[in-house]
Amino acid sequence: MSKIYLEVQVPGNAKTYEFTADNGMSVGKVKKQFIAQISAVENRDIFADAAEVLFCSSRLEGLLQDHEILSEVGVSSGDTVILL
Repeated sequence: MSKIYLEVQVPGNAKTYEFTADNGMSVGKVKKQFIAQISAVENRDIFADAAEVLFCSSRLEGLLQDHEILSEVGVSSGDTVILL
């Protein structure tokens, strides 16, 4: 596993964040970590229901499923993901 750097856009609060993740992690696990970290930084819940948050890749032009592994679907360092 190696670290990848991702830009994470959250249209719900019109902000962008930068995170690192292991490329061998599942989308679901990464998404949960990002949501927890964003909520901690903002000192409030940004998403009404974390289970309903969608993880989108700008470069791959689509939604990623929670069971998919970042490296297996082609997410790489420098990519932008969007949490909706």
